[in-house]
Amino acid sequence: MRGIIFLVFLCCIFSYSCQKDNADEYDKRLLSITRVARVADFRPLETNYMFEYDAQGRIIKVNDQLYHYGKNGKVDYSRIDIRSQNNGVIREKIIRLSYHWDEQNRLKNILVDSLYHKLFYISEGINVIHKESIVKNVLLSSFFYSSGAVAPTKITYREWNESDGKIGMDEEVTYILEGENIAKSKLYKHLMRPLTNNNGDLSYSGSNFYSFYRYSNSLNPFYSIYKQMGFNPISIHKVVSKNLENAFFAAVFEEKEIGNVRADWSKKTDVQITLGPEGRPRTMSYVVKRDISDVKDFIPSEVLLNYVYE
Repeated sequence: MRGIIFLVFLCCIFSYSCQKDNADEYDKRLLSITRVARVADFRPLETNYMFEYDAQGRIIKVNDQLYHYGKNGKVDYSRIDIRSQNNGVIREKIIRLSYHWDEQNRLKNILVDSLYHKLFYISEGINVIHKESIVKNVLLSSFFYSSGAVAPTKITYREWNESDGKIGMDEEVTYILEGENIAKSKLYKHLMRPLTNNNGDLSYSGSNFYSFYRYSNSLNPFYSIYKQMGFNPISIHKVVSKNLENAFFAAVFEEKEIGNVRADWSKKTDVQITLGPEGRPRTMSYVVKRDISDVKDFIPSEVLLNYVYE
């Protein structure tokens, strides 16, 4: 079977799973998730996700993104409005997304109503660099379901580049679920790779990322947010599992269509979960193995997540 086998966590492994199935299981809200990731010998990258609730217990803000609910109790639009100035660089970013639901109150589409991005640099009172862009009425994501299913089995989406406001190419992820947990996922993603002309030129090519999961008995703290909102507010193309995974395996192939891919659990990565005194997950961590001799272009990496409750 052709392909490069390695564990890929940054773009397809971690589904940001976490849950409170009901008030009796987790009686305190999740306030934040901190994710610290390191790839190879690069400096660790820390990302924080902060959650705010209204009086009804609904998520109304995740970091800078505000959510508005319609008469059906579902999110009808969200908005990001950021203006900053640092060392002469002035940035403005205003994003409005609208959320569209089917007859069963399942998310059907997310549209970019407007995406405005402006950057300019002022030196000695002179506007030296000025970049401005606006995008309107673009389909960002579509969600597809099996008959009667609550969670989507396929999501097509386009990601935007927050640095310049541009929207990327179409990508697709499919899910196979067992109960309320993801058993297997397949992500078709465009990656930038160097051309063979030795001129340093780059081009995009598609790759398939396959991920397989095994689960612990610990509920996923983020799952309650996913269930309440009807989508993943951190990564809109990722389904959230009810339980925290305790092991996973991943493989990537450059071919668009290949045969049946199976997990090689002898090369799995184990996930460590630390529980607090009340039995809720406090941390989740894993270190990708380095002792796989037959793997090419292997990327050693490690991830730590911290959960904070009210």
